[in-house]
Amino acid sequence: MKSAAVAYFDGKVSTRREAVLTLEGDRVTINGDGVDLSYPAASIRVSEKIGSVRRTVRLPDGGVCELDDAALLAELERACGAKTTGNIVHRWEKSLPLALTALVLTALLVALFLRFGIPPLARHAAFALPPAAESSMGREALATLDRLLMKPSNLPKERQNELSALFLRVAGPDGNAAGYRLEFRSCPAIGANAFALPSGIVIITDDLVGLARQDNEIAAILAHELGHVRGRHILRHLLQSSSTALIMATLTGDLLSITSLAATLPTVLVDASYSRAFEREADDAAMAWMKSAGVPPRSYAEILGRLQAQLDVKQGKTAGGTDPVRNYLSTHPDTGERIRRIMKDSGE
Repeated sequence: MKSAAVAYFDGKVSTRREAVLTLEGDRVTINGDGVDLSYPAASIRVSEKIGSVRRTVRLPDGGVCELDDAALLAELERACGAKTTGNIVHRWEKSLPLALTALVLTALLVALFLRFGIPPLARHAAFALPPAAESSMGREALATLDRLLMKPSNLPKERQNELSALFLRVAGPDGNAAGYRLEFRSCPAIGANAFALPSGIVIITDDLVGLARQDNEIAAILAHELGHVRGRHILRHLLQSSSTALIMATLTGDLLSITSLAATLPTVLVDASYSRAFEREADDAAMAWMKSAGVPPRSYAEILGRLQAQLDVKQGKTAGGTDPVRNYLSTHPDTGERIRRIMKDSGE
């Protein structure tokens, strides 16, 4: 007969009671403060040993006993016929090589999930978002940017009308294009720039219009941004950066909860370093439009090169210091590679 003091919980309330657990033959008895119980030893279950965590004995009626007596626990395991494998988890945590192996495997699984699991989930969630919710996000993001960062455009109204008409030609007969719109803003803080908001709002700054030498260059930039719009890239980028919200929205089907991320959109928009895949998709959209419209791809390559030259000058001037002024390419990676790809695909 073996006995030990235990903490007893009846499984119904959280009250802890002090008791004594006794193993005698094939019976387990528990006696203490208002407790007088007896069970066949074969009906109990003993938890595995994990580090210094206090082990438990689970009773058939849902009750639980916590105890530390290693000798009694060993006897209980034998009495209840527990099939042990030498406490595999305990062996792993005591072995540094095994623990390191487990850590590496865990890190690898997380990396693989982030690389191959998150992007498809983000795409699914972005395209499943109701149009009304996407429109709301776009409006809120524009209002926030106007309040904190941007000012009304200084371009003449006639010039704005010309570029709006150009934008509609670039958008084309797409069924969703009727909801797209071009917004003009003055914003020295982000310099020559253009970016897309959810729901098809594209913003272009006065600096970018001033940098262009011909409207075909502006049209190419607009076609690129519309590629981001149609690919839902800003939403996918936002979701991929907010993996927890993405996973919960996908698992629960509550896609409207994604709109809770709208407050972070302005920061994401101004500082969004799109992935290579997103940039290639948007560049492909621009190239496809230029081909259909008879616009030479060189127009796109030339304004990208001019933007890069402008960025290089600004970075040179601010070496060793800080400068809030950004330009279009400061958030678009691998400009040289993109220009080479555009010229190669154009056959020039």
